[in-house]
Amino acid sequence: MRPSGLLEVIEMIEQRRVPMAEADVALVAAGATSHKFLELLAARDFERLVASLASDAHARFLLPHGLEEYDGRDAIVGRIRSWFGSASVFDLAASTEDEVGMRHRISWRFNVVRDGSRQVIEQLVYLDFGPRGIERIDLLCSGFLAEPGVAAGPTPVFDAGDMGCADGLAQEFRRQIAKVSVGESLEVVVSDPAAKEDLPSLARLLGQRITSTQAHDDGRLTITVERQK
Repeated sequence: MRPSGLLEVIEMIEQRRVPMAEADVALVAAGATSHKFLELLAARDFERLVASLASDAHARFLLPHGLEEYDGRDAIVGRIRSWFGSASVFDLAASTEDEVGMRHRISWRFNVVRDGSRQVIEQLVYLDFGPRGIERIDLLCSGFLAEPGVAAGPTPVFDAGDMGCADGLAQEFRRQIAKVSVGESLEVVVSDPAAKEDLPSLARLLGQRITSTQAHDDGRLTITVERQK
């Protein structure tokens, strides 16, 4: 077999024209390079991205909220899919490629639209290649950030009414803050006495930041929460 390119080899594997015992070696022989990895990511071709990794690959992702580690190519690509798979717009704005010793270094910046919000994300990645494909990935991520030059809209408001933590306030707050982009804020209006004490503690426990509280004449309290992760 004389493979001419990574995509061709992967197609042959999928069509069972290449014995699985030879599959990983064929991928490397076809040029499973950092550039090909970036091409597959930009195309969001997650199935072929899986095939470019060794079956026992290991990944460490340093994200704004902390370190995550994954073993196995399916788990690794599954996490990458969770970041980018649902974006309605996914455009590669910039990238670099280099080698550092035996490691392959890539950086990329994507402009994305998620849930109607225009964002930018940048990641720096080091790849280690072996005889069976990519064996290790170390990734540093900026997080999803509001795209520069895009005017911020009005701060969304979650009016919890009389809802307290016993009535599902904690679950609903998690759902509402998840709709907000990292770096943006959510105003939560509460009137339940316990909620006034519990919500700020809950937000901090979830890694979010309280930027202000405002008491109203009618007894309600507006708590402004900035999403951190």
